[in-house]
Amino acid sequence: MAFLLIILLSSIFFFVLYKNAKESELREFIKNAVLLVSSGKSGLPKNIESNYEIIEDPDFIYEVYTNGKVELERDFLTIKIFLIKYNDHHYVLVNQFGLTYLVKKKGEFSLHRLVIIGWVMFNLIILGIYIAVVKSFYPLKVLREKIKALKSGNLDVRIDIEKNDEIGFIAKEFNEAITALKKNEEVRRWFLRNIAHELKTPITKGKIAIELLEDEKGKQHFEKIFNRLEFLVNQLMTVEKIASKDIKLKMECIDIKKVIDNAISLLLSNEKPNVNININEELKVKVDINIFSIAIKNLIDNGLKFSEDGKMDIVVKDRKVYFTNRGEKPPFEKELLFEPFIKETSLKNQTGLGLGLYITKFILDLHNVKIDYFYEDGKNTFILDLSQVVC
Repeated sequence: MAFLLIILLSSIFFFVLYKNAKESELREFIKNAVLLVSSGKSGLPKNIESNYEIIEDPDFIYEVYTNGKVELERDFLTIKIFLIKYNDHHYVLVNQFGLTYLVKKKGEFSLHRLVIIGWVMFNLIILGIYIAVVKSFYPLKVLREKIKALKSGNLDVRIDIEKNDEIGFIAKEFNEAITALKKNEEVRRWFLRNIAHELKTPITKGKIAIELLEDEKGKQHFEKIFNRLEFLVNQLMTVEKIASKDIKLKMECIDIKKVIDNAISLLLSNEKPNVNININEELKVKVDINIFSIAIKNLIDNGLKFSEDGKMDIVVKDRKVYFTNRGEKPPFEKELLFEPFIKETSLKNQTGLGLGLYITKFILDLHNVKIDYFYEDGKNTFILDLSQVVC
C-alpha cells in the first residue's frame, strides 16, 4: 500500500509537471514564432533561426488552418495568432498586416518528453526497491510458515536460510530449538512407554497371584484393583499416542448413546456416576469409539468434579451434545480452557494435571467436531457440534 501510494502521488506530481512544461514550451513557441515573423529573420538569435522555419506553401497553410485543431487564438491590433495542432504537430499561424505566415518547430517539444522519461524512470526505481524489499522479507514469510507447521505438531521442519544477518541468526536458532524439542519428545515417549511396559509385568504377575487366594471376597477385591491398574496403563498408552499425534483412527458409524455409555464406563469411580442423559433424537456418528469416548469421558469427569451437587446433565438435540453442571465459573478466560496445564487450583482439583480438556480438544479436532463453552444462570455448559460427523 505504501508503494502504491508513492506511485500515485508521484504520478500526480509528474502529471502537473508535464502540463506546466508543455504549456511553457507552447508559450515559448508562440513568442519565438511571432518574433520570427515580425523581424523578418534580421537580428534573430541563432537558436531561433535553426529551430524554427516559416512555411510559405499557401495550400499547406490552408490545409492546416481548415483541418487542424485550434488550441489557442489571440487577436491584437495589428496581428492575429493561432496555435493549431495538425497531424500530431503544433503550428503557429500568424496573420500580420493581411499577410499569413505558418511557423513550425523543426524538432517537436522535448521538455515534456523528458518529464515522461523521468516519470517512467522513477517508477522503475520504485518497482526495483519494492522487489528488493519483498525479496528481503521472503525469509520471514518462510519462517512464519515453518512456525505454523511447528504449531500444528510437525517437528520435522527446518529453515534453509544461510545469511549472515539477523534473519539468518533467527533461522539458526529456530533449527536448534527444533532439534532440542525433537530430543525432548523422543525422551518423553521413551519414558512413558517404558513405564507402561514395566507396569504391565507386575500387574500380570499380580493377577496370576490372586488366583492362589482362597478368600473369594479378597480375591474379587484384588481382581478389581489389578483390572483398574491395567485399565490405567492402557489409558496412559492411549493418551501418550494422542499427545504425540501417533495415532490412526478406526472410524465407525455408531449410535451416540453407545458412545456416551462407553465413555461413562471409562470413569475411575467405584460408584455409579450421577449423570442424567436425555437423548431427544436418534443420532449416529462416524467416530473412533475408543478415542472419541475418551473425549466424552473427560467432559463428564470434568463436569462431575466441579459440580456443586455432584450431578450433571447430558442432552442430545439438534445434532449437538450439551454437557451441563451447576457450579462456579472457571477463574480464567474461555480461550484458556483447552490449553495444556491450565487448571483450577481448588481442593476439587488437587490431583489434576490440567490436561483433560486439552486432550479432549485435540481428539475433537481429529474428528472435525467443534466444541464451545458458555456460563449462564450458575451453570457451566460445554457444547459439541456433531453436524460434521453425522452418518
